[in-house]
Amino acid sequence: MKDVWLGEEEGAGKRLLAVLIAGTFLAWVGLLSLKGDMRVFLLPSNLAPRPSYPLLNTTNRKGDAVSVPVVPEIKDPVRVNYLTDTLAPAPAPSAPNLTTSTAAKEGIEVTTLAPGDSTLPYGGVVEEISGAAKDLYVEPGPYDASDPPLKKILFWNEAYNNKHFGFGFGREPFLRAKCRVNTCFATGDRNRFPPDQIDALVWHWRSNDKSFPKKRYPHTRYVFWMMESASHIFGNLGPYKDVFNWTLTYRLDSDFPNPYGRIYRRRHPLPDDHRNYAEGKTKMAAWFVSNCNTIAGREKLVSTLRQWIDVDIYGRCGKFKCERREQEKCHKILSQDYKFYLSFENSLCQDYVTEKFFNIMGVDVIPVVYGLGNYSIQAPPHSYIDALSFPTVKALADYLIYLSKNDTAYNEYFRWKRYHFVANYWARVSRAYCDMCERLHTDTTTKTYNIHKWFVSSSHCITQSSKELSTFIHGYTSVTPPQEPVTRPAARTMARNI
Repeated sequence: MKDVWLGEEEGAGKRLLAVLIAGTFLAWVGLLSLKGDMRVFLLPSNLAPRPSYPLLNTTNRKGDAVSVPVVPEIKDPVRVNYLTDTLAPAPAPSAPNLTTSTAAKEGIEVTTLAPGDSTLPYGGVVEEISGAAKDLYVEPGPYDASDPPLKKILFWNEAYNNKHFGFGFGREPFLRAKCRVNTCFATGDRNRFPPDQIDALVWHWRSNDKSFPKKRYPHTRYVFWMMESASHIFGNLGPYKDVFNWTLTYRLDSDFPNPYGRIYRRRHPLPDDHRNYAEGKTKMAAWFVSNCNTIAGREKLVSTLRQWIDVDIYGRCGKFKCERREQEKCHKILSQDYKFYLSFENSLCQDYVTEKFFNIMGVDVIPVVYGLGNYSIQAPPHSYIDALSFPTVKALADYLIYLSKNDTAYNEYFRWKRYHFVANYWARVSRAYCDMCERLHTDTTTKTYNIHKWFVSSSHCITQSSKELSTFIHGYTSVTPPQEPVTRPAARTMARNI
């Protein structure tokens, strides 16, 4: 979607004048865009340092006077190709989503979004796709000779004790996923087709079986499949240089991105039920966790945060219990009792945003995130609170306390639900394989990866041992705090300097 449309043009001079006027107008609007509910969608960098927030004088739960940063709703731009999958073009937004204001003097039409809406892609057919049926996870019968010529995809090893890689076998998964190009066949049986007929071979690095075919055919694309963070390689990728042609990982710059979740816009927004999401909630924050000692230091961050707010810790690392197999029950507890949930990642690497965040987006609680993923291009604005956007942990705590006392401000974090939905697991996974099927029919280029350099070095992972991060998670107890919050550009610079 374009942000600015110019009127009829009658020559280069007018085109230049229109561009200059547009730039001036947008700059003027940008200064005003943080006021009011209807905010103009501008062009700040997704990775730009966070601005300094205005302060609100209030009290914390101990009755102490505090100054709380008031974080405005910022509409970050979404202009990345990773979410442009094999779906047909989405229809134009319906009336409730979009409003338009016109600057008559300049002749420029500026699009503004309704509060809670975003520029994330529309779901298209994803809204129509249900979860995978169990029959997809069973190898089909003999190859149907009446089918058109099919590209063949072989899952060579296994992914977390299954051979279907969460997608399925045969041609049927491509049909049910409504892939734009569906003439492909997936199998986990190495003997189903002659080796020289395999068009793509999907290979999981963390599998116990790290074998390869005895002979490699030039036309067969080897696909590197990985869903663990680049901090948890548990092996050496160095010897695999120039082995893989394509990548299928959570990284958004993969050939076939497979993020842990996808959030889309609704074609038809839900009616506004004027619900008070704070009503009946008596507890501050919860955290469900089983790994109590992480390289990201999230457990130490929680310890620091608990100096100012209550955090109920469920699972192996706390005294509260809710079994993982009872996820629906656990989510109900969160929705009814808690105002915030700590979606803290165990690793801090580029694009590593897991189910710890996406699963919670379907629950009626505000996620507080701690990770190096670029959340602003994977989730609607004002749908989460980014811990690393605050200068100190205390500033984060003060802001959570402020929200807990202000139902109006709290409810603004749920306006996005009218306009968006979280894709179900199979609908999300299927997008990567739709893309792969189409690419097998259209892409004749050849390339190989230095896979260690791409997946490990370029992920710019950082750990709690870095000075800046340690300073933040420990609440500035041992070193002089920086004047600016830890930002993603700074974090990536940290990683390169480690």
